[in-house]
Amino acid sequence: MQTTEGYTTQMKTITQLKQAMKAPMYQELTGRELMLYKTGFKNGYRMSLQQNRAKIEGQLFRLKMKQEKIEEDKKNKIPNERKSVGRNTFDAVVNKICIRYEVTPHDLLGTRRFEYLVRARSIMINLFLEVYGISLSELGRLLKIDHSTVIHHRRLKYMGNRFWSSEKTIHQEFKELKEQLEM
Repeated sequence: MQTTEGYTTQMKTITQLKQAMKAPMYQELTGRELMLYKTGFKNGYRMSLQQNRAKIEGQLFRLKMKQEKIEEDKKNKIPNERKSVGRNTFDAVVNKICIRYEVTPHDLLGTRRFEYLVRARSIMINLFLEVYGISLSELGRLLKIDHSTVIHHRRLKYMGNRFWSSEKTIHQEFKELKEQLEM
């Protein structure tokens, strides 16, 4: 079923296509060439709409995360500066995750992408971000990953995608680990 917004967009596309095809340069084209131009125009317009939508969703996500961080800082009366995590704290969190999910630190901090490892890494990344307030780039350096991977895991949790969906048990596990670390 198509929404009214989708229908309006499709009608605008068709109208623009008809106007573009009235240009003098298109008068001499064969039927096949006209079909290629129409298809290319439709696909290009559709792709630009999808890209704009993705950009807007990304910007909204960033704004929402900033707003949540500011509200959390006000609630906890935490200054806006980022904290640094020492090597002992880092090792303690890694060991806690390893024990909980029965993986080795080498596997947890490695590059393999088995689902159970990625799930444990995602929990670990979000714990560091929420409990310790570490910066994205510093966490990336500690884990030897790019900061965009850290952003990806934070976004998975926020959007409720993959293993962070609402019907999964990961939220309860995350909450328990977070409480243990805050003690």
